Amino acid sequence: MNLQSEKNKNTNCPREEIVAYIDGELSAADEINLDLHFSNCKICTKELNAQKKVSTTLEILLEDKAKDIKIPANFTKIVTAKAESNVCGLRHPKERSSAFFISAVLILLVVVGSSTEIQTVWFAVDKFTHQFLTVGSFIWHIVLDIAIVFTVILRSLSQHFVYSSAFTLILILAVFAMTALILSKMILRFERS
Repeated sequence: MNLQSEKNKNTNCPREEIVAYIDGELSAADEINLDLHFSNCKICTKELNAQKKVSTTLEILLEDKAKDIKIPANFTKIVTAKAESNVCGLRHPKERSSAFFISAVLILLVVVGSSTEIQTVWFAVDKFTHQFLTVGSFIWHIVLDIAIVFTVILRSLSQHFVYSSAFTLILILAVFAMTALILSKMILRFERS
């Protein structure tokens, strides 16, 4: 019966906590409970003594080896510099925009997932996307038209600049007038749609 009670004690023994006990990582209440357990359990007491011997032996060996190891004077600076240079992804300029985009997508998914009126949400998203693409298309066409106008102007200037400067001045004024007319028509067309 004594052997059976010893086995039952063995299964409830807190062996994982012995190292934390030696290192002083346990709370005061846990240390008291473990001290009480050590007074009743011979197996855990032997384990505690063995762990203390291992810890003491390691400390002695490391102290002897530490005398042979010479640490450079700027050791802390070297370790800090290497640690900071090995940190990647934390200082990239695109990190905030990526985090913002991921957060926006997650919020959108939560809103869509938790909404009972999914059709209304999808309609709003579709309308927003359509308006966004319309504005983008308008801006793209303006930029494209301006590029075409400047191409025509530069081409005309390069061909007619040699022949007469008065003709070039009239041509430049005409091109700018045409550009203003085209832009005003595009703006009116966009406002109507």
